[in-house]
Amino acid sequence: MLVFISGLSVFPTVESAQLVGGVSAQKKATWWQPAADDQLQWYWQLQDPVDPSHEVDIYNIDIETPQIIIDELKQRGVRLICYLSVGTVEWFRDDAVLIPKASIGQVYDGYPDEQWLNIADIDSLSAVMLARLDRCANKGFDAIEGDNVDAFNQESYNAAGQLVGTGTNFNISAEQSIVYIRWLAAESHKRGLGFGLKNAEALAPVLVNDVDWMLIENCYVDGWCDDARVFIDANKPVFMTEYRELLRDFTPACDTARRLGYTAIWRSEALDSNGPFERCR
Repeated sequence: MLVFISGLSVFPTVESAQLVGGVSAQKKATWWQPAADDQLQWYWQLQDPVDPSHEVDIYNIDIETPQIIIDELKQRGVRLICYLSVGTVEWFRDDAVLIPKASIGQVYDGYPDEQWLNIADIDSLSAVMLARLDRCANKGFDAIEGDNVDAFNQESYNAAGQLVGTGTNFNISAEQSIVYIRWLAAESHKRGLGFGLKNAEALAPVLVNDVDWMLIENCYVDGWCDDARVFIDANKPVFMTEYRELLRDFTPACDTARRLGYTAIWRSEALDSNGPFERCR
């Protein structure tokens, strides 16, 4: 059974003023907007039946998670993030066949059942993506993790180590990625869902005011943890993950997370129920 420290299980929404026809009208932002100051604890699992036993404030789980698990977690006051790949097609998804073939690019390196999408062509993807957002909202999720939005910095090399292409089959720019992420965030907000930036640290300064939090992987191993600090400066949380396959000792990563104000966990790359789950204390 989850135990919550007083104050941590209360998740505020915010109010914003809009000027309509010269009259100031109050419009409530109905989506969840967590604060970095709260140092909310989180758990991330995308494979296997979800283990609901962890004493945390947030679960980040797949859209296909059974409703019975979602309902159980919500009854405990846990906030739920809905995992979606918004930048690739995953062929095991039922709606994958609805994505136009012209919008499907190269295979994602290391994931043979996944291919990059042309996120510059929002019109071709909007029906599938909006239906997914609707489904997350209807199932009771609080926010969206939109994965694979970093097509703009993907590169492909041949066996000789020579650059041979973009890695996606599309020439997607950072500017086009920003437009797509802003569109997804706005559509999520319309549905009462928060939206987080996943990796794509180069876009963090541009998008910090459009999204609600950031999720980063391997920043300690790859040496770029400070690049997400702009979210903490805006009092928006940064959820940090390092993987045991790449980092055997989690202690120095925790030291970095504490210094920067991030909430860090240590997991296996499979993100399943059997791998390690360690939090910085």
